[in-house]
Amino acid sequence: MPSSAHGPAGESRDRNGEKTEAVPAAGHEGHGAAAAGAASHGAASAGAATAPGQQPYAYSPPAALSTMTPRHWWVPAVAGAAGYVGMVLGTVLAMLLTLLGAAIAGDSSGSLTDQVDNQIGTFTGEAPDLSGAAWFLSVPFQLAAMAALVPLRVIASVGGEGGTAGITVPQHFALACGIAAAWFVARKLSAGLRVETRAVQWVMAAVGGVVWGALALIVTAVTVLRMDLSVFYSTLQLRITAVGPGLFAVLLVVGLLSIASALNVRSTQAAPGRVVIGAERSLPGALQVLRPIVVQFTVFAVVAGLGLLIWAFVKYGAVAGFSALFWLPVAVGWLFVLSLLSALTAGGAAISYTDLTGNSHAFYLWSEGTVPGWAVVLCILLALVSVLCAATAWGHVRPMNQRVARNPFAWAVLPLAYFVLGILLMWLLNVSGFAAEAGSRTQGAGFSLRPAGWTCLVLLLWGAVIELLARFVVPAFMNSLPAGVTRGLRGSERSRGRAAVVASAAAVGGAGGAVAAAGHHAATAPGTTTSATPAATSSPAACPTEDTVTAQRGDTAGLTPGEQTRVLPSYDDARPAAAAQPERTPMDPAKKKRIRLIAIIVGALVLLAMAAVIVFSVLSRTVFGPDNQAEELLQSVQDGKASAVAKAADPNVATGERALLTDEIYGAAENRVSSYKVKDTQIDGDHATVNATVTQDGVTTPVSLPMVSDSRAGLFKSWRVDETAAGSSLYQTFSVEVPAGVDELTVNDQKVTVDKQNDPHAQEFTVLPGDYAVGVSSASKYVTYGGNQVAQIRAGAESMDSGMSFSQSFTPALEQDLTKQLNAKLDTCAKSGEFEPDGCPFGYSIFGDEKDYRNPVWSIERYPTYSVSRSPFGSGEISFSTSKSGEARLNYQHNEEYDDDEPADWSDEDTTTSISTSGTVTVSGDKITVDSND
Repeated sequence: MPSSAHGPAGESRDRNGEKTEAVPAAGHEGHGAAAAGAASHGAASAGAATAPGQQPYAYSPPAALSTMTPRHWWVPAVAGAAGYVGMVLGTVLAMLLTLLGAAIAGDSSGSLTDQVDNQIGTFTGEAPDLSGAAWFLSVPFQLAAMAALVPLRVIASVGGEGGTAGITVPQHFALACGIAAAWFVARKLSAGLRVETRAVQWVMAAVGGVVWGALALIVTAVTVLRMDLSVFYSTLQLRITAVGPGLFAVLLVVGLLSIASALNVRSTQAAPGRVVIGAERSLPGALQVLRPIVVQFTVFAVVAGLGLLIWAFVKYGAVAGFSALFWLPVAVGWLFVLSLLSALTAGGAAISYTDLTGNSHAFYLWSEGTVPGWAVVLCILLALVSVLCAATAWGHVRPMNQRVARNPFAWAVLPLAYFVLGILLMWLLNVSGFAAEAGSRTQGAGFSLRPAGWTCLVLLLWGAVIELLARFVVPAFMNSLPAGVTRGLRGSERSRGRAAVVASAAAVGGAGGAVAAAGHHAATAPGTTTSATPAATSSPAACPTEDTVTAQRGDTAGLTPGEQTRVLPSYDDARPAAAAQPERTPMDPAKKKRIRLIAIIVGALVLLAMAAVIVFSVLSRTVFGPDNQAEELLQSVQDGKASAVAKAADPNVATGERALLTDEIYGAAENRVSSYKVKDTQIDGDHATVNATVTQDGVTTPVSLPMVSDSRAGLFKSWRVDETAAGSSLYQTFSVEVPAGVDELTVNDQKVTVDKQNDPHAQEFTVLPGDYAVGVSSASKYVTYGGNQVAQIRAGAESMDSGMSFSQSFTPALEQDLTKQLNAKLDTCAKSGEFEPDGCPFGYSIFGDEKDYRNPVWSIERYPTYSVSRSPFGSGEISFSTSKSGEARLNYQHNEEYDDDEPADWSDEDTTTSISTSGTVTVSGDKITVDSND
């Protein structure tokens, strides 16, 4: 026979040559395969020393791989691929719902891709086309990669220079879809598959994690969105990608844990392993701490998530509500942290020319402007209810026996778990962004919004509170809860049974340092007595004592007569162990009826309170919301009711400046606002901004209306336009230069009184969108200021830089009447019978003795032509002058005899002279006064 201690089939033999069944040590992970591996290794070693002609040495794979078939490899690989597909499908679902919300909202600004096109076009001068297949084939994969907590980056380069910017927004819904897909596929495909050891289970899980991470990394890198844009005779290269170093690592861990959990039921390991028993013995209940945490977060998330979803629909409309799959998980996490009295930290930093500047602010639930007061109360109450549910769940599942009671570390298990949860939340709920110049350490900026650094300490305290409640408060009522609630809090029979087995094994396996064998299928050595260990229960009355373990089953060597062997419980004992819970004392029917009635009343009150909150929110947002007041205001603008507009939105200007805000003037304005549409409302405490669009003269323009609430209409806030806030694009201003002496204007055929001054002055008016025909009225038929000038006021536009200017001019009537007066004066002068009429523009100078001239007779041969002008020296006088001279004829007699002693010799003579004159004209109403310079 060969010198091997094994038979031809590899079975081990005892010292007498009889075959014995190999029994692995209890508590050893992978005991069956390890024993088989050891046997194979022994056979191989022995075989190496055999005589010539015997079977040569053959390679034997590691024990963890020796039992794995091809199915053990492709099942987790398919599950890992399914996990990535689930992430992508979850992202696509979120995108489709967001597009559905945008379609329902009917945003006139265009689709999402059109808006992105416009933004890029505004920056670069060239709008790309992002509506093609490349966009839709790339974006879902890039967004799905963000589920691994990696940033979505935009990398730009132009002319050898470039920069990068990125934002990290955890996509927990997509990640949850991936986890669910991987778990479901692994569970279904592994049906009937035997996982011999824990090592095989974790190897399979690792295969799935590697496939998941590698597939995500490859697909994300292949689907990078690339764009080339022309900017100032250069080419701007843009890349949008979520490829990062953490993508593979995070998904590897997620796939590992997800698939390992799915394969847990396929494991054929009969008893808890050493690691599990050691963890349970050192930190009692460490394997059950997830249940109270999950119960608490589930209770809080269901109610808070529903409230946030309603709030998003009511406040921001369909787009915000239908896009909740992108932001709701993070928002619920933030609210969870805030409701447990921790804080969110908003921080930013900028690096510029080697100078680092930055700051951070902590926001608590009660910080001003963060959450309304009534919501603060509801959130804290919800947090307290979730804490009580977690304490009840922990009271049901935490181990309770003498070993746990004597272990001081049992008090620290749950608080430490909450401490670790706080650290994880700081990572899982971190929304951040950055921007940096490529290859530069002197140009960059970043921001982040995450739970505060002390969140882990706050949750540590909450864990201690839950531990105290579970020990001293919950036992008073935990057995009186309805059966359905109890089952939901403590878990399934199988999970509780396996936990009880682990607790029992921990109580048994470490007492004496020896390890008992696992399983009820192993044979007991002759002469030894075995006794089954009762499973640990969660009732203090069922606390088992810890007996000394001195030998393994099937190995009684060294046992003294009468010494017992303690057998570790196996997972086959899980259901009996779970059934070992103490029987519940039947509740008194009257008490049960009272509890049910109280529960119904409390539930009804809670539902009524939630309904009241929802109705209050809806009414506050609609009937009594700022957008409703804005709609009334815009409707008055459309109807031309300027007085109603000024009453609802006081322009906060002097009386003279609001002279055009009348129904008669604005109602007669051309090109008023023909239609409007309220887009959204941004509310910040008692201040709000209503964003709307108005259509005027065929052009649609966005306008913003700042609103303020400084009073209440009963329970609801009363909103009005904030006239003290800047940013309203509804009121505009323009100015008119009023000429000197004018006290009245005409606007849209309506008379408007203005201050009368001796000098020209500017008058400013506040008006609503429309066209205003402005003219200057004249009290005289001789003076005019030209025709009407039109001020075209457009909503959202800048106020007019230059005002209207009117210059005084004269009507033809002034020259006509002036000519009449001057000509009449000439006629009077001609009838004077004097050679030089006084005050007349013509005359004849006598040279010599006046006695030699007689009988002057004047006649006007041609009247002059006159022109009127304003004084160039700014005195305001109106002057006239002769633009074309006239002509007067003089007939007279002249004595030709020069000798005075002789009789006179009279002869008839005539002469002509030009007529020209100048002077000033004073206009007073319809009368003129002429003052000539003659």
